[in-house]
Amino acid sequence: MNQYTNTLKNSTSNPDDYLFIMQAVSASVQVFVSLIIGNIAEWVGSIKCVIVILYFLSFVGNFLYSCAGAVSLNTLLGGRIICGAASASGAIVFSYITSITPNRVVVFKLLSMYRTAAGICMALAQLVAIFFGYCDFKIKGYRINSFNAPTFASSFIILAICLLLIVVLENPEVKFTKLQNQTFLSALKQFLRVGRKRLISCLILLWCMFLSSFIMSEVVYFMPLFLTLKIHWDTKFQGIAFMVASILGVAGSYFAPKLINIQTIFRKAEEDDLNLSGTIRSEKLGLEKKDYLYCNQVFLSISALLISLVGQAFMVGASEALKYKSIPPTNSGIFFVAGMSITLLGYNFLASSIPAIFSTYIDPELKVRLMPLIGAISGIGKLVAPIVLAALYKTKPGLPIAVGFGMVLVVISIPPLFWLRKKRY
Repeated sequence: MNQYTNTLKNSTSNPDDYLFIMQAVSASVQVFVSLIIGNIAEWVGSIKCVIVILYFLSFVGNFLYSCAGAVSLNTLLGGRIICGAASASGAIVFSYITSITPNRVVVFKLLSMYRTAAGICMALAQLVAIFFGYCDFKIKGYRINSFNAPTFASSFIILAICLLLIVVLENPEVKFTKLQNQTFLSALKQFLRVGRKRLISCLILLWCMFLSSFIMSEVVYFMPLFLTLKIHWDTKFQGIAFMVASILGVAGSYFAPKLINIQTIFRKAEEDDLNLSGTIRSEKLGLEKKDYLYCNQVFLSISALLISLVGQAFMVGASEALKYKSIPPTNSGIFFVAGMSITLLGYNFLASSIPAIFSTYIDPELKVRLMPLIGAISGIGKLVAPIVLAALYKTKPGLPIAVGFGMVLVVISIPPLFWLRKKRY
């Protein structure tokens, strides 16, 4: 990033403002494309093709971003805009998963696997940054060094993943419906005409997805501010710390399906008795299983918020301990990393359960178009969070008030989820 900061300094009189605008534009493009990506998938007729194209755009965007130092400032901006559009792959994946199977248990497992894979890649990205950070050579006069080598490497890793997806992804049929020629806004209007309780439930779930993104942004935003500027850790140690926190956080999405099934094991004897009671009671059993899965997913979401609350408290505690010199700086750093790990654990629980619950409220004919709402809302969280956190961090209390604001958002989100557990529609 230092190289791109220097590029900005040489090209504009207000590099900080331009950098903020560049990031804001990228996030805005992500939100916009996420909202229309379902329509694009229906127009193309293949969700798989859209995902592959978006991953290829991610390769192009990251490659242009890496070349910005040798080309121009506009190349840097163009690369970020393309990456923003490519980030819509995180939205269309929800349509893809809910399209390949109608089984809610399988949907939840696939969403959890997706979150697990994303967490692992986020952790491995730190190794890529550390390893390629040692590069220092020239290609036809253009220097490849610690500032751009990791992004060059990342772009080609993305290209390899793109080629792999062509081979391994299924190609679920995008069925033609009477809604095919309608715009996203038309589909959204139809969605908003559903019953009041269902609409309120969907808004609660979308808010929780926004909140999960906000919580994740807290970790990403304050990690360098605290570990580098306050504790004075080397950036490589900071990368290792984030890698450790990411791996521990992945446990949330990995174990989520297993936790959901724990209580089912205890009820197995009761279910076997119902199975022996005839067709009517068997049908009743199917309904009970469905509701039971739903209740467990909502309970997991509530638990995720409580876990995130504990992690945020650790982060605030580490900051206060450093401020008042209650423990050595290194111990404060370890304490902060523990808070990051716990917060990411809650985030992964939440990011696995909320999309699965949301999918149960969407009309099957609208799923391809409306499931990306989850990704769009997440993008809005990433756009809003840095602005809010930066403003709060500049106040006298600093980090504690900023993270404390996130804790308040978590606390006020718990009662609506309790309501959602009791009233599904």
